[in-house]
Amino acid sequence: MADTKERRSETKHTRPRAVRWLVPLVTGLLVTLGVALVSVFYPLPVLIGSQPLPLFLALGLGAALLVVALQTPPGAREPRLGMSRRELAGLLAWWVGVLLAAGLLWYGTYKAWSAVTLLISIGLIVKIVQVASHFESRVGFRVWMPFAAIILSFAGLVGLGLVWGRTNLPPPIVAALDAYGPVEPSLTPPTRAAPDLSSINAQLQQSGDINLGGMKTTKFTYVFHGSGVDVYLADIGFPAPRGSYGAENPPGWWGEVDGTSLRTGPKGTNFLVVAWDTTVADRFAAALADQHV
Repeated sequence: MADTKERRSETKHTRPRAVRWLVPLVTGLLVTLGVALVSVFYPLPVLIGSQPLPLFLALGLGAALLVVALQTPPGAREPRLGMSRRELAGLLAWWVGVLLAAGLLWYGTYKAWSAVTLLISIGLIVKIVQVASHFESRVGFRVWMPFAAIILSFAGLVGLGLVWGRTNLPPPIVAALDAYGPVEPSLTPPTRAAPDLSSINAQLQQSGDINLGGMKTTKFTYVFHGSGVDVYLADIGFPAPRGSYGAENPPGWWGEVDGTSLRTGPKGTNFLVVAWDTTVADRFAAALADQHV
């Protein structure tokens, strides 16, 4: 009988704690799946300027951490004297989670505001060190500690270099570059009419709809001077990669990636030209802008 009462008592105390952690987990999963589902029908990551997977994970983790913060009493949200090691560990884990969410956003973004997430991540590291300083240190010096610190520092620098030196192009631009080559991507019947570019003696070779890195577009391949030029039409403007430049006549942006020229047109036309030469891309952009594509 005594054992049964103890088991009932333990179940009574552990069940609320399990439910308490279940709510943030379910919230995070629902937010992640919800944003991913919205992105199937609307290019949300492209508008925000982030890679899809890091964005989904960061938003889901952020929602879960927000629920945890709302469930926590106000007095336990900041380190204070008299806190138990368990409470400090939970608080430290929460701030590490916030750092992970900010790091995912910094890793995934390809617009200028990625610098903002980097500064936020640095500030969060300072906050984590401040929270960790409230732990009573009971660890003595060991001979292996300097070697472990050197190895961890070296690994951290290598990892930071790999992340910092990544190409990090917008997914639609990566997909357009991959599609511009001998291997043709699979297309579905086009939902947009092909622009008439006979004024520059460009002949339509093929057309079709394609999901270009999260953007629903229609691809038109033209033969110009014996070579192919890809033209994409979309409902929104194509994101500019880092290193691109503003252009005029028509207004837009242009850039070169691995010897391939990219060109867009004025706001509202929403086209992207992929060609082997900047001059060719400019001629196509001017012809498309004249038609108010």
